[in-house]
Amino acid sequence: MLPPLREELTLYPGPSSRDGAPSWSLHDPSSNRFFRIGWPEFEMLSRWHLGDGEAVARSINEETALQVDADTVDAFLTFLARTNLLRLRGGQAIDNFMTQVAAKRQNWMSWLLHNYLFIRIPLVRPDRFLDATLPFVNWLLGRKFAALVLALSLIAFALVLRQWEAFIATFLYFFSWEGLAYYGAAIVFAKFLHELGHAYTAKRYGCRVPTMGVAFLVLWPVLYTDTSDAWKLPSKRQRLMIGAAGMRVELMLAVFATLAWSFLPDGPTQSAAFVLATTTWVLTLLINLNPFMRFDGYFLMSDLAEIENLQERSFALARWQMRETLFRFGHPPPEETPRARGLLMIAYAYATWIYRLFLFLGIALLVYYMFFRALGVFLFVVEIVYFILRPIFTELRVWYGQREEAGLNRNTILTFAALGLIVAMFFVPWRTTVKAPATMTAASRVTAFAPEPARLVEFNVRPGEEVEKGAVIARFESPDLNHRLAETAREAALFRWQLSNQGFSAEVLDRNQEIAGRLARAESQIHALQERISQLVVAAPIAGRAMDFGENIRVGDWLPRGLPLLTLVAAERATVQGMVGDDALHRIRKGAPALFYADDLDVPPVPLTVSAVDEVNTERLSEPYLASDYGGAVPVRRDSEGRLVAEGSIYRVTLDPGTAPLPRRQVVRGVARIEASRESLALQFWRAASAVFVRERGV
Repeated sequence: MLPPLREELTLYPGPSSRDGAPSWSLHDPSSNRFFRIGWPEFEMLSRWHLGDGEAVARSINEETALQVDADTVDAFLTFLARTNLLRLRGGQAIDNFMTQVAAKRQNWMSWLLHNYLFIRIPLVRPDRFLDATLPFVNWLLGRKFAALVLALSLIAFALVLRQWEAFIATFLYFFSWEGLAYYGAAIVFAKFLHELGHAYTAKRYGCRVPTMGVAFLVLWPVLYTDTSDAWKLPSKRQRLMIGAAGMRVELMLAVFATLAWSFLPDGPTQSAAFVLATTTWVLTLLINLNPFMRFDGYFLMSDLAEIENLQERSFALARWQMRETLFRFGHPPPEETPRARGLLMIAYAYATWIYRLFLFLGIALLVYYMFFRALGVFLFVVEIVYFILRPIFTELRVWYGQREEAGLNRNTILTFAALGLIVAMFFVPWRTTVKAPATMTAASRVTAFAPEPARLVEFNVRPGEEVEKGAVIARFESPDLNHRLAETAREAALFRWQLSNQGFSAEVLDRNQEIAGRLARAESQIHALQERISQLVVAAPIAGRAMDFGENIRVGDWLPRGLPLLTLVAAERATVQGMVGDDALHRIRKGAPALFYADDLDVPPVPLTVSAVDEVNTERLSEPYLASDYGGAVPVRRDSEGRLVAEGSIYRVTLDPGTAPLPRRQVVRGVARIEASRESLALQFWRAASAVFVRERGV
């Protein structure tokens, strides 16, 4: 006998499916849940009063074009029982309820893992307020206003293009703590209007909005609006309008804010308009349209593709396809679907899995840095194990449980061969080289600079010319130094005269010590000025080839102190300096062979030999060629004094190129591949993980 249905359930007409079959939405008001059912389920509900599964099936077969059996009715009965849509009483109801409670029961660890990632807190029941205020904002949701906003957006875009440099400069200005505070306030305001857009659009189409509140995604607050009542709408267009309403409101806000920024004078008001404009544009495009998380973009994609429960159905189909490809179990697909639709669902599932992999890795790093070290390490491990390794292990367990159904076939042979290759790549120590970003330079090179702020009167060297040691490179003259030398010489002469005539004046005799001190200081200044004037003649400190001349240096120009004039590169030999991390340092030995591959393809590979390996890490890079700020491969940041500081521990490795010819340029950037002891990827990962654990435990 069929148990009765709950009396408060409501049935609404739904949209037609792709093949034209009708559908209905079954609403459970107590939980505010909607269930989409098809034609067979509707016919079964219409005859549920018959009270017997066989009678229901027989009536459907006689009165409609459908053909169902008692098993189909039993399957639908199971669905109704599982979703609590039946009116059960007595011991049966209690047993059913207890079974569901036991299935949903979680230990405190599992509850905490799920709820610290996502907690939803309803704050208000806005339905009455929305009904009362809808007439005042209804015109904002119409087509005429949307057309007006579209026209204004074109104008705003054109105005921004005319002031693009000022727009970008303003954007960079807000990369500060004060700017982040402004952006935070703008996000809260924009998201508040975003949720109101969902709510008012739902009310416009006659839907109820039971709650609005705040949700926490990894402890980050976001607003939400419950618009699940939109499931009762048969119109696909209306559901799409509700789903896109929040983004529509944000884009409208962005258009008006962009126009305001274009016309407002400089000041706080213009800054506020700029923050609103950039925040709403970026968040709408990058976050709200994301179809891989359950934001607006996901529901829009689900409605456009007409696939309810898109993620669950896509995941099930993709898992079936993966198992059949790898093992050929011969299981039927979880649902029959056209080929193009199935490929779309499978592609979406794989894209979502890849996205979630990087998302959970990012969350793991976020919680690692957000909390104190011990909790950060614990949460990092939890994220990796529970949300990345656990689903993989679950799928592997399914494969193992179905191993007898696969047998030995072409798919299983290829799968195990690929799996063995992956395991070998991970555990076999096949890695024999260490890749080190490096520079090849002359072993001896000196850069000549302008010694003083002075005028260049003679420049005797041309690019590529061989210069002998001691040869005059340039001569400068400084009228200021000459004038100061003459004035100081006159003061010294006066002091000497006063000391030589001290017997003729009592006043001079009393100032004897003071005058002697002033004379000593004047003579010291004369010596210093003469030394500086002598440096105005720049001579070659070494013999070498003249390279890397300063730009726009002409005789007669006034040059500032410290301006590079040229670099002298000694002709004897070259040297290569490389940088390696602490994970590879233990594998490098002195005397190991290596090859230098220059970024410049015109430079052939250069054989090298490791001549020295530093045992102390290099904190600051003395030369910028390998720094990431200048296109190099070593990640760096700048300290308070503007110096380049390496991110992480790096060690200098000196390599000898032997008799290799010198590069034509002063510095050639490239990569040194050093022959090192063998090590597997597994061992490398273990070393890195152990180093992090030891470091964090010691903090």
